[in-house]
Amino acid sequence: MESDEEVARRLQAQFDEEARAVETQERQDAVMAQSMASQSHQLSDSEEEDDSVQVVASKGSHTIGRELQKTGLTSEQNHNTGGDRRRSKVTSEDSYATKKRGREVHRSNSDKKLKTDSSDAVQREHVLSDNDDDREERKERPQDNQRAERESKPIEAHTTESHQGKREATRKKFDDENGVRSTGAPKRPMCKFGSSCYRKNPWHLQEFYHPHLDDCSPTTSSGSLRKSSSEPPLKSRSESLLKSTSEPPLKRSRESASEKTSSKGISAKDRFPVRLQASAPFNFFLNKTYSVEETQNDPLSLVLPDILSPHMGDVVESAQLNFMVDLEFLMSNYKAVGLAGRPLLVMYGQLGGNPSDYPGLTCTKVNIPFQYGTHHTKMMLLQYKNGLRVVVHTANLVPDDWYEKTQGYWVSPLFPELENDKSSILDGESPTRFKRDLVEYLQAYKAPDLTRWSHLIKRYDFTSCNVALVCSVPGYHSGENKDRWGHMKVRRLLHNHTPTWQSSRPVIAQCSSIGSLGKDESSWLRGELGLSLTGAPGSSFSSPPVNVIYPSEDDVFNSSQGWMGGSCLPYNSNTHGKQTWLTKHFHLWRSEKRGRTRAMPHIKTYTRVSKTYSEVQFLLLTSANLSKAAWGALQKQNSQLFIRSYEVGVLFLPKFVTENTEFKLGSGDKAGTLAMHYDLPLTPYPVTATPWFMNTTKKRKDAFGQTYLE
Repeated sequence: MESDEEVARRLQAQFDEEARAVETQERQDAVMAQSMASQSHQLSDSEEEDDSVQVVASKGSHTIGRELQKTGLTSEQNHNTGGDRRRSKVTSEDSYATKKRGREVHRSNSDKKLKTDSSDAVQREHVLSDNDDDREERKERPQDNQRAERESKPIEAHTTESHQGKREATRKKFDDENGVRSTGAPKRPMCKFGSSCYRKNPWHLQEFYHPHLDDCSPTTSSGSLRKSSSEPPLKSRSESLLKSTSEPPLKRSRESASEKTSSKGISAKDRFPVRLQASAPFNFFLNKTYSVEETQNDPLSLVLPDILSPHMGDVVESAQLNFMVDLEFLMSNYKAVGLAGRPLLVMYGQLGGNPSDYPGLTCTKVNIPFQYGTHHTKMMLLQYKNGLRVVVHTANLVPDDWYEKTQGYWVSPLFPELENDKSSILDGESPTRFKRDLVEYLQAYKAPDLTRWSHLIKRYDFTSCNVALVCSVPGYHSGENKDRWGHMKVRRLLHNHTPTWQSSRPVIAQCSSIGSLGKDESSWLRGELGLSLTGAPGSSFSSPPVNVIYPSEDDVFNSSQGWMGGSCLPYNSNTHGKQTWLTKHFHLWRSEKRGRTRAMPHIKTYTRVSKTYSEVQFLLLTSANLSKAAWGALQKQNSQLFIRSYEVGVLFLPKFVTENTEFKLGSGDKAGTLAMHYDLPLTPYPVTATPWFMNTTKKRKDAFGQTYLE
């Protein structure tokens, strides 16, 4: 292995070379900026022209989205994306390629009013956030009250009318508690996509008026979702399900001025910075889900405005690395906390929205060199006036991920700037070498914008960081590089920093998607990944059992969203048919202790538990699903690791977090105890259980009266 000095010299050489590339790029951008500035002066600033531009952009985006629909997705792509190729309105790169350097070139009319539905979503989210701005005076608009509410009560075998009545009662109670006034139900607003709307989300169809459906109901007589005649056929259910969920399931009515005093303020002790400090040493959170009330009172839960809140610090610049990004949703949250217009870099795999509509925004698509690979990373970099913060999580930047699915988040402490103008990769390093690994990961993109961030990160002190960074980078990795990425990085860390446990103690893989794992369990699941998750130095060691937590069809049926809860679970029956041996490894999704059984998991975690279920050897929170594309597969007699996707996770090791040999499990309120997000012991699949498959028809009506058509 390289010494720290050798690493520093190697990276410094890369920095110097890429810095020259950045300077060249900046000179080119300056020329482009001059050209764009001269063009922008020719544009009219009239409100009428702004509206026409917005309409044209909307139509163009939708047309492109429908063209992309025609291509469909292969089942293998679904496996590797972890359910993320399912929701966003994807636009082409051509619509914003010339505006890539958004920080430097701003159109005079680019600060447009954000669209109604995303603004409402943020207002709704702020009911659960800790911002003082939650009590800001809001205007009431009748159309905001036309909602299809989700209920947080357990699903019961009653009629649809009875279920909707209970949902309405709970909604009213929630609104009353939060100072929300209900008005009459006016005529629904017109769907902005008109007759071209391809959305199948039942809440979207109920909330927005579709004149072209007056003569043909969007549901069959049995209440199942039906494709309109204008919709092109899809090869994958994952595309048709949550492409429409940029509209949140619940939209908050805005308060009038007279009701401002009835809003419940957030006490200082309940603000997120205080809860973050109380969550130490793990800093491990889940999200609040709107349809499951129990999650909203969990002190170890958050919403997006909590992370971006000014109470956390004055953000100067930020970067969002993610797979799916809905710009309406993301920028509405930035605007709500006063960050609109500040420099923001978005590195993405799929994008919905037009970056040129938002000042200060730079969007860069991450190109993947291998088929079936994705930019699946979920990470935030937040630079403040007084420090830097890193957030590693599992949620796409789309509403449904934050509002309804169970997600996981690690929020770092604030890393202060190094003293005496130090800026070496070795200065301010953590015991886990988090700083070095983060810089190497950003360098692996070979993207000038992230190279600049890697230079910036070197200026900060990471000594307080107690987790290790585990990343995957596409490529063929051999020699010393083989142990830097994917499951081989986990193997090295566990081997070096954890005691040896008995091989009979099982590994638990909890995921939202599964790829092709081979002809039997020994070929990859236990033979490679299982060995790495024990820290075994070689294949001569016996691999442990691997238990897989993946929701069954009944789990999804009984979820807070009914069949729609399976939108983040793209496992395919055709793939499973080639690996039916995996069925014996399956366990149900159960989270009664955290109140999340009905909130389907998009979170991905890996751990190893003791026989008494009272301790775990480690916890790995990551974007990586159970697939070779994410973790890598050994080749050439185990001398080479081949990875297809970008992934990022954090590894909690007792040695660095609690200075013990294992983590004690608990509720998290006792110092040093780890609160798991699922119940132990695990619940194996019943004999009659079927894994959730996204591509098969379900004729049973869920709690919303909907069946599920392939």
